Amino acid sequence: MQTTRPSIGKYVCGMAASLLIFLAGGWLILAPFALGYQPYNASWVSQTTNDFVTGIPVAVVALIAFTLFFMSLIRSLAAAGVVVAQAKVQPQASVQYQPATAAPQAPAANQSDLDRTLATLAAALAADLTARRQGGSDQQNDQSQTILNRREVQ
Repeated sequence: MQTTRPSIGKYVCGMAASLLIFLAGGWLILAPFALGYQPYNASWVSQTTNDFVTGIPVAVVALIAFTLFFMSLIRSLAAAGVVVAQAKVQPQASVQYQPATAAPQAPAANQSDLDRTLATLAAALAADLTARRQGGSDQQNDQSQTILNRREVQ
């Protein structure tokens, strides 16, 4: 089986450049106040308006570019088999639990030792759970009968 080695350098460079451009856009937005050419409590001067009108689109485009580079990186890693895509969880209708019977299952010819061991363990756990539930209901019946007897005595 031939594996593909992903080249992530182009994605990392693109994300790094996008972050630098985002910082540049942020600087354009903050520069009038940091450098002091916007007077305090005064209407905005043309330089401040220009920096804001330029800085906001630059920052937004940089964030969009970063997001696209990141999504492309994830898809490339998933295609190479490095990252497994998550399965979407779909809501299921509630299902009433029915304990499994302890009937022995015929092992398939291609079933591995791990599969047989897990199947045996699951059957034993199901039998134990069934026994505990039956024992628990008997215990609850005994407790409710004791409470009823106490009420009759009083």
